[in-house]
Amino acid sequence: MAKREQVVAEELKNQQLAQEVEKEVGSIAQARAAYEQLMDEIRVYCQQARELREQAAELQRSGLTDFQISEEIQQLLKHAKHLDAIANQKDGLPRQQALELIDRLEQEASDCKQLVQYNEAVQARQEQELEDAKAAAVKMVQDAEERLEQTRQILSEKMAQLAELEG
Repeated sequence: MAKREQVVAEELKNQQLAQEVEKEVGSIAQARAAYEQLMDEIRVYCQQARELREQAAELQRSGLTDFQISEEIQQLLKHAKHLDAIANQKDGLPRQQALELIDRLEQEASDCKQLVQYNEAVQARQEQELEDAKAAAVKMVQDAEERLEQTRQILSEKMAQLAELEG
């Protein structure tokens, strides 16, 4: 009975580990999605900065030299520089942290998968041991029944012999 309970406990443990792996895989997908979102933001900032620099270059090529145009070019370039700074900032630590999170989650998922595989192997071994124990128990019962039947036969023969002798 204890073996059966152990097998059931192992099965429950395996189910829990499988659920953890599913959660980790979901977390990995979420982390990758967050990383892609971050990279999209970086690309958008870079694209906006590039467009602002292009607008400033077009204004410079226009040949207009009044103060308002010059001020607008400076504002465009200043805003482009600010967007570049934001993109660089997001491309630094947040990007590195996102990549590290993905790596950590992938490692955890891998470890969990290995543990599930190990526990599945243990469970298979324990199930085989249980089946072997059941077969051995059936054999022991059969042997005991045969011995009992032999004892009954011997007893019956001896009782018959005794009745003959007394009779």
